[in-house]
Order: sequence, then C-alpha cells, then structure tokens
Amino acid sequence: LVLGSGPIRIGQGIEFDYSSVHCVWTLKELGYDVVIVNNNPETVSTDYDTADRLYFEPLYPEDVMHIIEVEKPVGVVVAFGGQTAIKLTKFLDRQGIPILGTSAESIDMAEDRERFDALLERFHIKRPQGRGVLGMEEALAAANELGYPVLLRPSYVIGGQNMVIAHNDEDVKTYMNVILSGKVENPVLVDQYLMGKELEVDVISDGTDVLIPGVMQHIERTGVHSGDSIAVYPPFSIGDRMLRTIVDCSEKLALSLGTKGLINIQYLIYQGELYVIEVNPRASRTVPYISKVTGVPMVDLATQVSVGRPLRSLGYGTGLYPQPPYVAVKVPVFSFEKLTDANAALSPEMKSTGEVLGLGKNMQEALFKGLVSAGYKVESAEKKGVLISVNRRDQPEILDTARKLDELGFRLYATDGTAREIERLGTSVEIVGKLGRDNRVFQLLEDGKIDYVILTGSTEPEYIRDFIRLNHRCVQLGIPCLTSLDTAGALADILESRYNQGNTELVDICHLRQQREKLPFTKMQTCGNDYIFLENFDGRITCPESLCVTFCHRHYGVGADGIILMERSETADVKMRMFNSDGSEGKMAGNALRCLGKYLYDNGFSTKGTVTVETGSGLRSVTLYTTNRKVTSASVDMGKAALDASGLKFPIAEPQVVDYPVRIAGRPYRITCVDMGNPHCVVFCDRVDDVDIGFIGPRFEHAPYFPERTNTEFVRVVNPSTIKMRVWERGSGETMACGTGACAAVAAAVANGLCEKGRDITVRVKGGELIVHYTDEGVTLTGDAKLVYTGEIEY
Repeated sequence: LVLGSGPIRIGQGIEFDYSSVHCVWTLKELGYDVVIVNNNPETVSTDYDTADRLYFEPLYPEDVMHIIEVEKPVGVVVAFGGQTAIKLTKFLDRQGIPILGTSAESIDMAEDRERFDALLERFHIKRPQGRGVLGMEEALAAANELGYPVLLRPSYVIGGQNMVIAHNDEDVKTYMNVILSGKVENPVLVDQYLMGKELEVDVISDGTDVLIPGVMQHIERTGVHSGDSIAVYPPFSIGDRMLRTIVDCSEKLALSLGTKGLINIQYLIYQGELYVIEVNPRASRTVPYISKVTGVPMVDLATQVSVGRPLRSLGYGTGLYPQPPYVAVKVPVFSFEKLTDANAALSPEMKSTGEVLGLGKNMQEALFKGLVSAGYKVESAEKKGVLISVNRRDQPEILDTARKLDELGFRLYATDGTAREIERLGTSVEIVGKLGRDNRVFQLLEDGKIDYVILTGSTEPEYIRDFIRLNHRCVQLGIPCLTSLDTAGALADILESRYNQGNTELVDICHLRQQREKLPFTKMQTCGNDYIFLENFDGRITCPESLCVTFCHRHYGVGADGIILMERSETADVKMRMFNSDGSEGKMAGNALRCLGKYLYDNGFSTKGTVTVETGSGLRSVTLYTTNRKVTSASVDMGKAALDASGLKFPIAEPQVVDYPVRIAGRPYRITCVDMGNPHCVVFCDRVDDVDIGFIGPRFEHAPYFPERTNTEFVRVVNPSTIKMRVWERGSGETMACGTGACAAVAAAVANGLCEKGRDITVRVKGGELIVHYTDEGVTLTGDAKLVYTGEIEY
C-alpha cells in the first residue's frame, strides 16, 4: 500500500506524485499487487490505471486504517508521500502495521529535535543552535538566548509553511501568534539564522551501503526556501575538501538513521564550516530533477532497497555518483499574476508553483535557459533601466550587481539610501522617491523605462503593502521583480554572458553525453582577423552557435572573431559555415575563405592551386600562393557587389542606398549600403581614428534601417588607390579586419566617385593591408593567411 501526498498547497506535491507513481511501477515490476491511497484529483497517481487499486480517500488515520483492514497489505510505503504520509508513521507503527523501507523509529529520530541533536553530537556534526518551544514565553526566551536573527518553524511541515525569520521580539510575537493559531501538536523550532551557502543532498541507502546521486548548491543563500531557490548541479563553488566532508557526513547520517530508501539532507556552509539544517527521511522535490540529469532512477532504486534488495546488486555503485558533463539548473516558477494581494518576497516559506530545468555546458548557459523558461526577460537589444531599492543590511552587497548593470549599459534608478551607496562607486544613478509614495516610480514602469526591479525591504506592514502593490504592477507589465540579491546577481551575470536563444545548445535529455568530448581545432588569422577552424565532416558538432560564446571569448576561451565549420559538399571541395563570436551565422567571410584555402592545402585535403568553397552566398573560388610548400597568401573571388536597395531590404524609393541621409543615435550620417553576401553600411569620414566605434557601432548594427543587422565600415579615402578603414562587425564587435567589409568599402568608394573601378585598391585596417580589385564582373580580395596554433578543447 503506497500513500500519496494528498491535496497540499498549489505548486507543491508534484515531486511526491512523481515518486509515488514510479514507486508503484517498480513494485508492480517486482510482482507486487499495489494499492495507492491519495485524494488529490490533480495527480497521475490517482489515474485509475496507475495502481492495481486506487482509494480516493483522505490521508487521515481512521480512513487509512479502514483501507488496511480491507486490503491487509504486507507493508505500507510512506517515504514518497511527503510530510502528509510521514505524519502517519507513528500512528501506523502503534497499530503494528509494517512500514516498508526506513522504520518508524528512524523517521522519528530524524524529525524529533532532541533525538536528532543527540545523533549529531555523537558524530561531532554541527547544526545551528536551536530550541524546541511550546509557547510564546519559551519562544521569546529562546530567541534572546540564541541571539537575533532567528528562524521560527513548526516541525512536521512541508513547504516551509509558517516558517519565518525574526529580527526582534516583536517579530517573534507576531509570528508565534500565527503559528500557534494553527493548533500545532509538535514543538515550534527556534534556530539560529546563519546566512551562508545552502546545499541539498539526496541519498539512497540500504542500511549498509550509500549512493549519493548528486549534491546541489542553491544560488540564494539561507533564508529562502529550497523550493524557491535556484538549485545548481553540480555545486559551483564548493571545493573538493568540503565536498568530501559533505559526502562523509551524508553517509554517516544515512547509516546511523537506519535509512532503507531515500533521504534528503540540507546543509549550510557558514564561515568555512559545514552545518546540518535538516534531514528529511523521504523523497524530496529534487528527486525528479537529479534522476533526470544523472540518469540514476532514484525512486526505482529506493523502492527495490525498501523491499530488501541490496544496493550493490542494482548496478549503480556506491558513494558519490560521477558527475555528467553538463550543468543542470532548477529555477522556480511563480504565479503572482493570479494572486493580487500576495507578498511575493522570497522567504523561508515556499511560494513557487512550479519549476523548470535548464541544461548547458556551463553554469551560464544552463542558468540562461532556466531563467528564460521561467519567464524572465534576459534578451533585449535595447537596455533601458533598472530600479533598485534595498534595505540597509543589503546596501553594501548590491554594489557589485549595480556596477555590472551600469557597465552593461542600463540606466540605474534607486531610492535615496540605496542611491547614495551606489554613487560611492562612481556609478551614476537617478534618485526616485519612496516606493509607495512617489508616483514617479510607477510612471517609470508605465513609460517602459524599466527592464528589471530589485527590491529587498523590511517586515514593516506599511512597506509590505507598498511592495505588494509595486510587485503586482511589475507582474502585470511583465517586468521581473527580484527580491533576492543572489538572484539579481545571477541575472546580471547572465546578461553579461552573451547567451541568447539563438546560441544555446538544444540538449536531448534522453541521450545525454556521459563525458565531455575533446574537440581538435586550428586557429588562423589574416590581418589580425582570426577564426577557429573545426572539422565537422562527420556532423558531430550540432550547435556551433553555443561553442562561439565560450570558444571565441578573448579572456575565458581560445579567443577569436568567429568559428568556421568545414563540412562535406556535393558541389565544391568543401562547405564553409561561418559564425560570429555571438553565435549568429554569416553567409560570407572573405578573410576566413583565404585561411580555409590554406587549411585545406597545408593539411593535404587538396593539392590544387585553386580550391572551391560552398558558402551561404554561393560557390567561391580561392587561389593559393605558396612558399616552401605552405600557403602564405591567397586571393578569393568574392562574387558581385550589390547596391540594390530592395535586396538589402532598405525601405526607400531610390534603387540604391548611395550617400543617403539617416539619423542614428540622434546624429546625422550619410551612408552607402552594399551587399557582399553579408549586409554592409559604409560611412565616409575625415578621421577614422576619432570615431567612437564602441558607442556608435552597436547603434548602427541594431538601427531600424537594417532589419537583418548590419556590418558598419568607417572609411577615409586617402587617395584614389588607398583607403583606411575601421569596422564594426555584427555579432563580433570591432575587429582588426573584415574581408567582406573591405570589398564593400571599395564598392562604396567607387559608387561615390572617390575611387576608380578596375584597379587594385589597398585597404588599410588595424591588422594590416588587404588588396581589393572591383569590377562589374566581380570583386577579388587578396591578402595573407597565417596559422596561429593548433590545439584541443573540451566541450
């Protein structure tokens, strides 16, 4: 007989439904006739065909006993129904009903404060000091003895219901009145509140051996319920020494409690020391999450263990399970748009109504996926503003996040005290009034000037009313309102990471890699325009867009302006796919084509003096020039230059965009647009070195004139055969050179009567010189091609 979780709070219990159903399936496979008791109509466990028989009855002692009298089961499973089922353990044990898995005695030892403290003392394992109290006076005395802040919580609850952090006597009185009004039968727990890193560990034990599928670290520090925290697997800032301590403590606790099945342990790292927060002798909300990302069927193993099968016989080993080559992030989802008067501030009481899973090669990619899936807005070409208001305790910590947001180009708005702290960094910030008393705060939201709101406040009723009103309007307008500094910091990191929905890898969760793959690469450059070349003739690279973000980074990766994939072609010697450093795909790259010709010749793929390459803009021919049997330079047929306005999707009546007036970033410019396989916008100026390309480049790239984003060349014609150029490449920023940009610059110079058609034009760029020959029949680009180095990288 398997007990479900019953109808508990919205958003809580799906993990127990998952566990109950998988338990039923496993027991049936083992040959048992299985009965399930649950009265929640929104669960799979109450589908008529899940178990052999379903009792849609309350999970209340007398109802469960009536069912037991009829069914006479060999045992009752309580471990997969959450606290609702666990609460029945004592009663069932007193009635002499066998409990499958962890015994009633062991469950009580984990739930009873004094017995559990004695167990920790025996192993010299630390936990925040605490007291069990039964009334108001005892609670006040315990809080003052332990020292504020303290955590108050009833025992035997799920979802942190009525769990709070108290900072003074008034808080204790307020919260104890709420807790005691619920007529709790067990002691109220008063614990020291230690602010540190929080961890969760799921353990499977058969009483002799222990398997730890995974250790998860929360992004939010202690004080936020684990169900509302962003959980990361594997842990992102825990060293090997601490990890060994966590594994050792988990094994000792699981074995000493006589666990036969699942147990969930929550830890806290405070000032370099490990503390146990609590132990749950049951399935937890992380069981489905860890089961999916590790491939360890936790409920299946725990069920088999509970009926007497040894863990070692089940094929998954013991100890800490090997980590997969992915980072997995669990992000909570909230439903505050439906609850107008709810306090959305994160606290020890769980408020989320769902969760999503993000999988990636690294934490940034996984977190990006998780936040986007949870409804956060983390992609925007135009960065507007961030409204910040934090309490005095949090003001020193908000500074790093404020600095990052400022450097990313957001305008900062803050209430008075917060603004003064931010200004000490030298960061400009605009002061706004009190949240609930200044209509300008709401006007900024209504005017669309705010992208994000970061709020942490006091527990005063007046503040909470103001916060609820502001947060609800943010929800209605689709503006993320963050009440945890840790979540805000994670969001700032993601905004800084350059990930977007176009450059993240689609991971097949049913066919996860077991280890990281090693990828050989070659880095080549011409005039300082460098690319990472990867052979993909077997098609194993399925998401080059994602590789760009990590490989092309100048400080955290190999460093390059983009990635070139070499693939099989039915029409040419090779097919070339080119990706900018942000992962966006380009159709052409003149400099990369010449380097590709060198790669093919030097590595024996071709012995001809000319190679053909299939590109996104058609076939291109590359002529190679060698010295000592190595290619040193090359010339590529770039095809025809097109100035056709409709082909460039430029919305004007004129047939060509030549010397055309526009306004970008509030300034007048005259532009000439050329299509060289990629769109280019050429701007002639007197001194290219004086152009603030870091400012104006992205404004041109994302200007409304250019629906497909544009490369922009700032050009000075030195004489009829020489031009000087700086370039802003879409997706890559300023580069040392751009082959298609040099061709576009010459075509624009000819169109404006500044250079002659049919002669060699030298284009001077930051990295050297390129030679462009432009005629009506086509454009030829000539320049050097050099090997930088070869290597191997993991992904």
